[in-house]
Amino acid sequence: MSIAVEESINGKTILWTAPTFDQVRIGWDETRHACADKAKFIQQTMTAHMPNNGKIIYRSLDDPDNARGHTADGIIIDEAGDAKERAWYEVLSPMLIDTGGWFWAIGTPRGRNYFWREWVDAVNREDSMSWQIPTLGVEIVGEELIRKPHPLENPDVPFEEILNRFKTTPRNIFRQEYLAEFLEGEGAVFRNIQACMNAVQSFPEAHKGHRVVCGVDWAKQADFTAISIGCADCHYELVIDRFNKIDFAFQRERLKALCDKWHVKQILAERNSIGEPNIEELVRAGLSVTGFDTTASSKPPLIENLALALEKAEWKFINDKIWAGELESYEQKINATTGRSTYGAPEGMHDDTVIARALMLRVATSRVGVLFEV
Repeated sequence: MSIAVEESINGKTILWTAPTFDQVRIGWDETRHACADKAKFIQQTMTAHMPNNGKIIYRSLDDPDNARGHTADGIIIDEAGDAKERAWYEVLSPMLIDTGGWFWAIGTPRGRNYFWREWVDAVNREDSMSWQIPTLGVEIVGEELIRKPHPLENPDVPFEEILNRFKTTPRNIFRQEYLAEFLEGEGAVFRNIQACMNAVQSFPEAHKGHRVVCGVDWAKQADFTAISIGCADCHYELVIDRFNKIDFAFQRERLKALCDKWHVKQILAERNSIGEPNIEELVRAGLSVTGFDTTASSKPPLIENLALALEKAEWKFINDKIWAGELESYEQKINATTGRSTYGAPEGMHDDTVIARALMLRVATSRVGVLFEV
């Protein structure tokens, strides 16, 4: 922001961009705070007019064509890892040909995308530089996290907090979000998947008296209802079921039959939308069911709990091509405005089985009798 202001005060035109409008507003608000009454801010055009006829133009890249039609002496892409590749190569980069202007790309790594390619290329160019700055200077040595100060780290973050994140966050997520590492497989959430797909056929008698639990993700038409039943004592997935285009009355009977057969003690089912009436009917049928509201706040810890169990190989899961495939394709993104992780299946794919397993694991790792009111 300081560089953009200094350049625009010297008569330059700077284009400030980010993947979403909310992220653009962060730069806009910071500039207004810095410039006070020394610049004229016109919200209708999202432009800051500086002395000496310089200006900063703010544009969202949710549609890269929003930035077309400008000439720029300098371009900033905030949260560049989340911006579309086309935005840089087709829209923004050509603007600098006439002016010979500069380019700043800032953000959290998102796999080996264009941001990574430009970061690597900057190392080999005489007119460019690149940096990789961790939240706090640390080094992973085996299973330990060692303090290793970095000159550009955040001085306000205590080592104890980073150490806690290291212990409770899947390793690939920690390396990407806190160490700023470019990892293979953009946005991949789950690791060590195949090593955990080793559950063999089991029978109800083998788990008699054990705490058997169940996770349910509901659907009717486009998506699939998914059911995962596991033994909390053995850390073992016992049954998986997945189906769609079946009326809810039949779905409830199918779930009840499985729960009766395996003597399920607790069910954690997604409550959003269609889940609420189904849960009410199951409770009337005598099943111990608790609802889980999947929100932007509740979903990340739910998914990260499953990711950690897979990474540490704490559970054995049933090896099914569809269920394993949904784990392998599951993606993570970070909201630059809130700093929160968001998770989901790639466009055109499903995540029902992932949610069912995550709910099963959530209730399995909870204290007996705890109700979930998220």
